[in-house]
Amino acid sequence: LFVLLSYIAVVIFAFLIAYFTHNLWVKEASYREQPHVSYVSSLLVKLQGVRGASMTPFELMYSTIPTINDRAGESVRIPIVRSAFEDSNLDLIPDVWRVNLTFPLEEQDLILGVQGVFLFNYKLRNLVRVDMEAPITVAHSGGVPGRALYLNGRLALKLANPLPVLPSVRGNEYESILPKDRIMSLPESSFPAIMAKVASRNDSTVLDPVTSAWEVKYTPCGLDCSFTLGLTINIPEEKVLYIPSFIEVAKFSWIQFLSTAIFLMIFVRPLINFVIENQVVHSVVRDDHPKQKIY
Repeated sequence: LFVLLSYIAVVIFAFLIAYFTHNLWVKEASYREQPHVSYVSSLLVKLQGVRGASMTPFELMYSTIPTINDRAGESVRIPIVRSAFEDSNLDLIPDVWRVNLTFPLEEQDLILGVQGVFLFNYKLRNLVRVDMEAPITVAHSGGVPGRALYLNGRLALKLANPLPVLPSVRGNEYESILPKDRIMSLPESSFPAIMAKVASRNDSTVLDPVTSAWEVKYTPCGLDCSFTLGLTINIPEEKVLYIPSFIEVAKFSWIQFLSTAIFLMIFVRPLINFVIENQVVHSVVRDDHPKQKIY
């Protein structure tokens, strides 16, 4: 009975030790994966500033959504858009994306601020399957007139909750920030509404950290006036939080319990032998091996 109680105590204490040292039943885990990011050629950019000696406020804008451009009327200024990616390790996954916009301006146009949103496609393909729209927002205001804004940042995945491991692809729960299948209303196309729409998503992306450089407009530009918005996005491996499956959790829980039980048995087994050999508690040693009859 003493031996049986000792073994039961080992099992109970092994479970308690594994439980109270945490991570017996893992509810959240992580792994690293470089996402596959592609630019989908969808954007909305606004330039804000003043014009001439009268310092009259004005706004220029451009979007890949025709209805937004039609609504803006004379405020639309079509830029030269260039986009390219770099794959430094030749693994067919972009490591850097560069998007540059050059807006033609008149000499009296003085740009003081920039707002914009650029849409990318973001995919994870290993343990967690994600295929979602990744909006990158830009908001900068300069104290003096500028001729260029350059942003350089690292793309980071922001999750409100760990992602479940499912056979289905996650990411189609939300409508596009700049939908092409319907006409956006005037309040919807405002930047406060767009920023709120981006912030309301549980799964989104940001540039973190991000550095910016505001290039000041020093001299008159004559007939060759322009404003350049340059966006450089670095895409490193991402730490992805996920909810592990039951099999994965059970595997690691069993290993923790078993290793703790073996560790306890190293001390309990000699104690049992000592108690039995020295009759610390009343015990009867019984030999169950069959005996050969002697005639």
